[in-house]
Amino acid sequence: MAYPCRYIDADRNELNETAVESRCVGARRIYYVPERSSLTLRDSMESHSLRVAIAEDHPVIRLGIEAEIDKTTGIQSVGIAGNADELIALLHLQPVDVVVTDYAMPGGMHRDGVALLDHLAEHFPGVAVVVMTAMTSPVLIRNLQVHGVNSVVSKDDALAHLPPAIHAAVARRRYRSPRIAAAIAHFTHDDMFGKLSLREKEVLSLFVAGCGIGEIADKLKRSKQTVSTQKINAMNKLGIDRDLDLFVYAAEAGLLRQRAPD
Repeated sequence: MAYPCRYIDADRNELNETAVESRCVGARRIYYVPERSSLTLRDSMESHSLRVAIAEDHPVIRLGIEAEIDKTTGIQSVGIAGNADELIALLHLQPVDVVVTDYAMPGGMHRDGVALLDHLAEHFPGVAVVVMTAMTSPVLIRNLQVHGVNSVVSKDDALAHLPPAIHAAVARRRYRSPRIAAAIAHFTHDDMFGKLSLREKEVLSLFVAGCGIGEIADKLKRSKQTVSTQKINAMNKLGIDRDLDLFVYAAEAGLLRQRAPD
C-alpha cells in the first residue's frame, strides 16, 4: 500500500530512519520520508546508541547507574540484572554492546567475579565490559586487566565516570576512575604480600609450590581447617578469589622462584 510522502529538512530535527531517498539542496540534505512515520531525529539517534546492560545486586546503586546512563547522549540502558544468572539470561535475549557489572554479586547458579568475566569473554566476546566495584585492591585491579577488563570504576567515585568508562571499554581502551587509579599508581607485589601474616605467607608459599592443604597441615603442624582458613584470608587480602589467579599472582610476584619453607 502506498502512503503520502514528503521531503523533510534535516535541520528541522525531523530526520527519519525510514527515509528511502535523499537529495541535496544547496548545502542541505533533504530526506524523502513516508508520511506514516512519526520517528524524529532523536529516535534515529537513540537507535544508534550504545546498548548497556546493568548487573548490580543493590537496587539503589542500580537505579543510580541507570539514571546516569540514560541521561547521557549516545548511551541507553536496555536491561537490568540482579545477579550473574539474570545477566546471562538477559544477554541471550537482548542485543547488548556493553555490560556494566558489579564484581561481587551473590546468588544464582553462575559464579560472579572473575568466573563471570571469563564466561562473558567466552560466550559474548563482542560485548565490552565495565566493572564497578567497592574494592580497590591493586591485585584485584591487575587481575581484572589479566582477564580482559580495562575499564574499572570505583563505587566511591562519582557516577559521572561511568560514561567515559563505557566509551573506553567499547574502544578497547583503559579507563580507571580516580580511586582505582590511585590504588594502583604505586603498587608493588611486595606491598601486598607484606600485608599478610607470617603464617599466611607460609601457607601461600607452600600452596603455590605445589603442596595440598593436607600436606601443608602436616608440614606446619596445623589442622587442615586452620590451613584452609589462613589460605582463604590471605587470598581475600590480596583480592584474589580463585586458585588459578593465585598462581598468576605468585608468578608475577616471583613467589614461584622462592623456596617454600621446610
